[in-house]
Amino acid sequence: MLLLLLAACDTTPEPVETEVEGCVPFESAYTANAAPIIQAKCGSCHGSSPEFGAPHSLVEGYEDLLSGEVGERKVDAMLASLLDGSMPQGEGELSHNELDTLVGWASCGLEHPPEDEGLFANRDIWEAPDSPPEGSVGVDLLAVDESVGLDAIDDYRTFRFKSVVEESGYIHRIEPVIDESRVLHHITLTRKGGFPYLYAWAPGTGAIQFPDGGIAVEPGDAFDVEIHYNNGAGIPDAVDNSGVRLWVGESADIVYGMASPNLWNMVIPAGEGKAFSTTCTATQDFEILAGMPHMHEIGSTFKHDLVRADGSVENLIELSGWSFESQYFYEMPIQVQAGDKLEMTCGYFNDTDETVTAGLATSDEMCFDFLVVTPASAESQCQ
Repeated sequence: MLLLLLAACDTTPEPVETEVEGCVPFESAYTANAAPIIQAKCGSCHGSSPEFGAPHSLVEGYEDLLSGEVGERKVDAMLASLLDGSMPQGEGELSHNELDTLVGWASCGLEHPPEDEGLFANRDIWEAPDSPPEGSVGVDLLAVDESVGLDAIDDYRTFRFKSVVEESGYIHRIEPVIDESRVLHHITLTRKGGFPYLYAWAPGTGAIQFPDGGIAVEPGDAFDVEIHYNNGAGIPDAVDNSGVRLWVGESADIVYGMASPNLWNMVIPAGEGKAFSTTCTATQDFEILAGMPHMHEIGSTFKHDLVRADGSVENLIELSGWSFESQYFYEMPIQVQAGDKLEMTCGYFNDTDETVTAGLATSDEMCFDFLVVTPASAESQCQ
């Protein structure tokens, strides 16, 4: 019998269920979080004297934004425009974190902007069945009573979990556990040290499940759960217990691994766009089930091709309109033969004031494709 040290599925908190209608955004969060963004990014049109067809000013202060009947206030119109993408226009483009901060504040943390707006992929997202495999047991890797203060606007926190099983087993399924959704931005799961990525969640993402098998897990294995918090809404006394749930079983007909083709030689000067490529040759036969492209904040395009030994090319995945907050596993089932080449290209546009190079920080850049492969020995390919 597989023994689990962290099985707490029946005590997981339920997501917050409330209504946006009638919401009164917090004044303290307006002053600290929302007002500076509105002034900088909306003020050119929605200033004290609105210009360029703007219907009204948005910079007259908190009471002005909340004046009137619910549903007819300026804050209600602003929220609707932010969510449908009609605002801002022109030079006032918002970063995703700024957009999430404004939407979170205006909706009291109950709404989030679309994570994948503008993202195009030529593959379907890899989706899991509704229920975990029979015989598997849930193992929760959760933040515990994590306090998310009023100043948590772009706050990344990493939680390490050691020795999650007492006997060898297999991870058959990974799914999110959502608690305080009003401040939760995204979640990632990796092996200890940050590689490889095993799972990523953003609003709208579901579970992943390995068909007829799983990823091996051993006693003593450690995992890192990183949670990105954004309390743009100014929720007082926000406490979170989110994380991921691993569904673990004793056996697997198919053992999967996670290969990580990558490159680290990128240098992108301020204000420039550049693309970088890497090629590796497969040394064994293996199957790719799915893959998760991974870049950071200035990523723009991603392409991964399989070049057969005879010179023919088969595309694994192609993305444009990259969104750092929309990192999904995509279906890309394909057989790779020894001698085939994997060619990966990552494109970037550096809209910052500093040169960006490869590195581990979010402000640095990466180029990875985390591939679910079998047999598990293929996880060493293209490292």
